[in-house]
Amino acid sequence: MANGQAPLFITGASRGIGKATARLFAQKGHKVALLARSRVAIESLAEEIGGLAIPCDVADEAAVRHAVNKATTKFGGIGIVINNAGTLEPAARILDTDPSEWTRNIEVNLFGSLYVLRHAVPLLPKGGVVINVSSGAAANPLVGWSAYCASKAGLSILTRILAVEESDARGIRVYGFLPGLVDTQMHVFNRASRINEVGNLKREALRPVTEPAQIMHFLCSPEAADLNGQIVNARDGAVRARAGVPVLSEM
Repeated sequence: MANGQAPLFITGASRGIGKATARLFAQKGHKVALLARSRVAIESLAEEIGGLAIPCDVADEAAVRHAVNKATTKFGGIGIVINNAGTLEPAARILDTDPSEWTRNIEVNLFGSLYVLRHAVPLLPKGGVVINVSSGAAANPLVGWSAYCASKAGLSILTRILAVEESDARGIRVYGFLPGLVDTQMHVFNRASRINEVGNLKREALRPVTEPAQIMHFLCSPEAADLNGQIVNARDGAVRARAGVPVLSEM
C-alpha cells in the first residue's frame, strides 16, 4: 500500500461485514480502531485482533469526535476510514412508518457517516482512503425500506461529492462500496419481516462476509487508484477478479 499498513478507523465493527473487515485488516498488519454501540462485542474483538475498542453511537457527533481523537492519539494518526455502521429499521410502508424511527435511520446511516467524515478526513494524510459502505438499495425502490433506501442514496451522492472536493486537492481516495447480498444479521431481520422480495432470499443465496472485506482491502491498495471516486459494486466480476475474490457465473 502507498500508505503502508495505515491505521484503520471502522464503524459498525461489532458484527457482520465490519467485524470481518476489521479481522482481515488486522491480519494484514494494520492497527484497527473498532467503533460500535455494543461495548462487549467490540471489546471481545479488540482482544482477539489487538485492536482498539471505542464504544460509539455514530449518530452522536460529540461521541464521534471523541472516537477520532482517541484513535489518532493511540495510533499517531489514521490512514483509512470505513463508514460501515448502518441500520435497516424501520421496515414499514411509508404511510405506516413512525417518523421518529425513520429519522433515527437517517441519523445513523447518513448523518453518522457525515460526522465521521467531518472529523476524520481532515486528519488523513496524502494517500489516505475513505470507503463509505452503501447499498444497491440506494438506487432501487423497495417496499418498506424508504428510510434505508433514502439514507443510502444520500450516502452515495455524499461519497461522490467528497471525492470531487478532496481527491485532487489533498490526494485522498474516496470510494462508495456496494457489498451485495451478504450473510449478515440484517438478512436475518429481512427474512423475519418479509416486507419485500429481499426477505424471500434463502440463506444459501447470500455471500460470506469475508468477500466484501477482501474487496475493501483491495480498494485500499494503490492498484485500485483507477476506481477513485466511483461507487464500486461487489457484484462486478472485474472488481472481484482484481481483488482475488471468486467470480461467480450468475454475476
